[in-house]
Amino acid sequence: MKEYDMNLSEKPNKKRTAVVGISLVGVLLLVIVTYAAYTRQAYQRGTARNRDTEIVSFTSNYLQLYTKGSSGNAYVAKNIVYGTDEKKKESVSFNIHVYNYANGNTSLVSQKDITYTMRIEFKNGAGNGYKVESDTTSITPDNNVCEIKKTLIGRTANEDIFTVTFPGNEIDTLQITATAIPDKVALTNNQFLAATLVPCTTASKVTFRAEGIFLDKSEGTPMQYDGFNYGISISSGAADAVLTWNPAVLEIDKFFVKKLETQKLITSKDLAKGELKFKMDQSNGTGDFLISFYIKDKSKIPDNWSDMEKMIQFTATQKAQ
Repeated sequence: MKEYDMNLSEKPNKKRTAVVGISLVGVLLLVIVTYAAYTRQAYQRGTARNRDTEIVSFTSNYLQLYTKGSSGNAYVAKNIVYGTDEKKKESVSFNIHVYNYANGNTSLVSQKDITYTMRIEFKNGAGNGYKVESDTTSITPDNNVCEIKKTLIGRTANEDIFTVTFPGNEIDTLQITATAIPDKVALTNNQFLAATLVPCTTASKVTFRAEGIFLDKSEGTPMQYDGFNYGISISSGAADAVLTWNPAVLEIDKFFVKKLETQKLITSKDLAKGELKFKMDQSNGTGDFLISFYIKDKSKIPDNWSDMEKMIQFTATQKAQ
C-alpha cells in the first residue's frame, strides 16, 4: 500500500487533474439523474405543475372527465338544443369533438398517443335511423350501440370528430350516452370522457346546470399535489361565467387566460384578486374548459378536498335564448 501511495505521488499533476475531473463528472451525472427523478415524481403528484414534462390531455366539447369506475348514473347530462321545426326533419345531427389537448388551451397538448374507443348508445327511441360517422367511417348501431376505435397522435394538437345522426321526431325523447375510454387509462390518470346527451327543443323544459370539479380529487389529498386541474362546464346554451380563487394560495394558468383573450370571451378580469368573468357557449365548443392552477403557498393548502373546494369557485348564469 505504501509503495502504491509513493508511486502515485510521483505521477505528474496532469493525471491527478484528470482523476479529479472524472470524479466531478460523476457527481454532476448523479445530480442530473437525481433531479430528473425528482421532476418525474413531482409531475406524477400534479400534472398541472410541469408544462414541459409528458403531459397527457384528453378533453371534449360535450363529454366530461370521470374517474375509472364511475357509473353511467353519475354522467353529466348535456342538452343539445334544436328548434321546434327540426322535429319535422327526417334526420338531424350534431358533432362530438375529442381533443388531445386541454379544451381552450392548445399549449397543453398530450405528449403521448391516446388510443381509445368511442361508444355511443341510443336510448328511449324507436331504434331506427341512427348513424355515427368519423372521417370516412360510418357505422349503423348494433342493438342501438356504436363503437369506433381511434388514436389521437401526441405532441401536436389533434382532434377527432364524431357526427351523430338520428330522426328529427325523436328530439325531446331520445337520450344518447357517449363514452370515450382509453385503452390504457393510466395514460389519462385513470380518467375517461363521458356524458348523457339529451336532444331537446327550446320549447321543452331545459334544466341548466353549471359545474366545476377538481379532476385530481380521486386520489390522495390536496397536499400531495404541486398543482390542480379544474374542469368547468355548462349543460347547454350560452352563459356568463364567473371563476374565483384564492390568489394568495393559487395562480391560474396564464396560457388559459390568454386563450380566452384571443377568443374575445373575457368580460372582466382581476387576476390579483383572483377573479375572472367570461362567456361560455356549448354550441360553439366553449362550454367546457380544463384549467390548471399552480400552488403559490404550499403551507395554506388544506389536507382534505372539502376545504380545497372552497379555494376555487365556479358559477354561471344562463343567457336568455
